[in-house]
Amino acid sequence: MSSYTPEEKAPAVRMVRALREELGVDHGTVQRVARQLGCGIESVRSRVRQADIDDGHAPGVSTSKSARVKDLEQQIRELKRANGF
Repeated sequence: MSSYTPEEKAPAVRMVRALREELGVDHGTVQRVARQLGCGIESVRSRVRQADIDDGHAPGVSTSKSARVKDLEQQIRELKRANGF
């Protein structure tokens, strides 16, 4: 899992979105931003993809729903352990 905070990820997402808007195309924007920031291309691509999902611009599981599912799964494990399952 990523060790970057949302505040550290946000500039890359903003830069990609601004570049997409400025150029009117998506091709090459992620690579360009990744190179400028010294980040991996896939890291930037996944940040932008997740931000698009979280903002409702793309289908998928949002960060908050994913965290909720993870918490519920942990609670289930703890309950099973407490009940001897």
